[in-house]
Amino acid sequence: MIFLVSVLMMLAALAIVWPNVRKVKLSYDYQTLAAEREELLSENHLLRLERESLQSLYRIQELAKNEVGMIEPEKGQITTIFLK
Repeated sequence: MIFLVSVLMMLAALAIVWPNVRKVKLSYDYQTLAAEREELLSENHLLRLERESLQSLYRIQELAKNEVGMIEPEKGQITTIFLK
């Protein structure tokens, strides 16, 4: 009888304490996810800056001249086409 009462008391105590334990675990999970979110936002910002620098028209022009060997066209080589 004493054993049964003590088991019931432990179950009651566990039922009272368990929501608080769960809340603490969820709080730790939230902090971890918030830190990961901040890290990903920072990385996203850096990647956007890198994309913008790679898409720079000045950079593309320099690559075309120096690495591909393209040159500026002469005035007689340019043809303008008007579309209606």
